[in-house]
Amino acid sequence: MAARGRRVKPGARRSDRDQRALFVRRLASLFSVSTSQAEEIASTPLTQSVRINALAGRASAAIRADLEALGAQMESIKWCPDAFHLHSDKRTVAESDLFARGEVYIQNASSFAPSLALDPQPSHDILDLCAAPGGKSIHIAALAEGRARLWLNDALPARVKKLEAVLAQFHVVPDRLTGHPAQYADKFIDRDFDRILIDAQCTGEGMIDLSAANPLRFWSPERIMKYSRLQQRMIMSAWKRLKPGGVMVYSTCTYAPEENEAPLDHLLRHREDAAMEPVGLALPGATPGLARWEGRRFAPALRHAVRIRASGFMEGFFLARVRKHP
Repeated sequence: MAARGRRVKPGARRSDRDQRALFVRRLASLFSVSTSQAEEIASTPLTQSVRINALAGRASAAIRADLEALGAQMESIKWCPDAFHLHSDKRTVAESDLFARGEVYIQNASSFAPSLALDPQPSHDILDLCAAPGGKSIHIAALAEGRARLWLNDALPARVKKLEAVLAQFHVVPDRLTGHPAQYADKFIDRDFDRILIDAQCTGEGMIDLSAANPLRFWSPERIMKYSRLQQRMIMSAWKRLKPGGVMVYSTCTYAPEENEAPLDHLLRHREDAAMEPVGLALPGATPGLARWEGRRFAPALRHAVRIRASGFMEGFFLARVRKHP
């Protein structure tokens, strides 16, 4: 059973030291490591990667040659085609004409995984429910050769503006672009889909760097539970818009089981047509989904989900693939 933090009365604030100790204890329990090892996991400097955009209109070999001519030091990512870990300063790429023309996209490598797990095809109707800022949307479009019918949605107007800019830069024209609350997808979205991606809002534990100043200012168990309820509603609502035989991919950049296994467990227990599948990717640092957490048992099928431990090129991440049986 996971270590439990000291109870805090509603409205009271933990000290920074107590907050850090609670975060580290949870992480140590989650990965079955010592608290010192958990500190190391949450203090891992993260490095960016780069993906060649297949929709840019030029051969990937030519774009790669131009990247190398810029002086970008790269290592191929085995599990993601046309993607590379950057061993040199990302500004070399970010400030280049290649990026300005939408020929390459800079992103943490963990974020390549959801689009690949979705397995989008040119014939598909696809919903990206929490699409902004757009990195996964443009990857989905490229994997589907620019021919899938994409419905891209994000609830926050400022993020939709950013999404529009990214789509234009990286040569993606969606079928629909909307700003509906994701937890009410079935009420506002009037189409069913072959594929749905929910890259959900979360507490972002996988990106927390304990070596930074005030790293836990936005983190708390209360915030975890707030997001857990929201994520459960997102999943249940979007499920109603998934076609029989279709696939939903759920991902977050957080570790918390309350935000990962728990909302998926709710789906599996309340929808007989929901079945977990392996994500189908050989991801470094991946461990199976949990069978239990703090006394709660999860559906055994959640072992097919994966949790990625932060490790340099990979930020902390969670990924699951669920199919809707006819």
